[in-house]
Amino acid sequence: MNETLHVGDVVDVTTERLAYGGDAIARHQGLAIFVPLAAPGERLRVRITERKKQFARAVIDRVIEPSTSRREAACKYFGGCGGCQLQHLTYEAQLEAKTAFVRDALERIGRIDWPGEIKIRHASEFGYRTRAQVKIDAKTKRIGFHRAASNAICDVESCAILAPELDQALRTLRDVASSGFDSIDQRFRHSNVEIAAGESGVAFDPAIEGLPGDALRLVVNNEAYNFTPSTFFQSNAGLLDVLVNEAIGNESGELVIDLYAGVGLFTLPLARRFDRVIGVEGDTRTAEWAKKNINQAGLTNVDFHNSNAERWVRSSSQNLNGRPDLVVLDPPRAGAADVVSHIAALKPARINYVSCDPTTLARDLRALADNGYNLSELTAIDMFPQTYHVETVAKLNR
Repeated sequence: MNETLHVGDVVDVTTERLAYGGDAIARHQGLAIFVPLAAPGERLRVRITERKKQFARAVIDRVIEPSTSRREAACKYFGGCGGCQLQHLTYEAQLEAKTAFVRDALERIGRIDWPGEIKIRHASEFGYRTRAQVKIDAKTKRIGFHRAASNAICDVESCAILAPELDQALRTLRDVASSGFDSIDQRFRHSNVEIAAGESGVAFDPAIEGLPGDALRLVVNNEAYNFTPSTFFQSNAGLLDVLVNEAIGNESGELVIDLYAGVGLFTLPLARRFDRVIGVEGDTRTAEWAKKNINQAGLTNVDFHNSNAERWVRSSSQNLNGRPDLVVLDPPRAGAADVVSHIAALKPARINYVSCDPTTLARDLRALADNGYNLSELTAIDMFPQTYHVETVAKLNR
């Protein structure tokens, strides 16, 4: 191990691969060095910015020999804005890296050797995002998104990954704010504005005078969903049909439990295929929209609960009147560590786990494997192009 490398030192390195998070990994005399905005397989001159016992971080001083996967970023804010990490890579390289993130997490964290190919579904790499949280700083008159590794705001006039109607909404918000900034208008004392697009247009939350704040509507696979910008809903409308199809497939049976159900994205189509559906969502406002969507669809076989997933599974396991055929779960980025053992205790025939973080997915799959479940299918979906994030659908059976 190189003990002489210090902050400020400049060294030449060759990158190996991307780590989950988007940084490239290089090595200098055995020490791992993480380099943002680097591509796999290129020669770099880097300057050390942080030194730990087991690794270091660095920034690029010069690209000596660029990788064949390096390209010019489409956005002028790339590198300053923290919203994207991978615009400097060809899209093919991004997709390859994301399947590698999933496989590496399974092997390293889950101790799961997945023998097959990990297919990845994808669509447009730009102009796809249909919801976003815009940051406002009335004192500096900046509107945009957080800078990389910072709470400071990068002032953004136009964003390459926003859907066209949402990019226009960002411009509209900037126009409306420009007059209010001079007096630090009360409307812009809040720091975050949620914006989202649906078939009915664009909405803002919190409501701002002069900007629409109504509920939105979106149809996915013939199911209609109503929601607001501040209630959770997937942010890539162009892949929602793919996500639903991958998560549900041809599943059918008597009883299915849908945990972390959101506004009912999976609940509604599951109710068309199962005799009985139990949906569980912890956020009160989101659960209210789920119930409205269920009622609007005329579904009478859904029992929907506004409850913490762990608490509901733990307390309700004795009152199900039968073993579930299927449990579907789509937890937040932190995963479902406190829930998976309770799910296993229900002994469902099948479990379909939708995850936005391969590291917590791998951890939870290990717990399910230890409880007798086998991984049978694995699909990645690139819901978040130009970023390191990747959605994964894992299917398990006993």
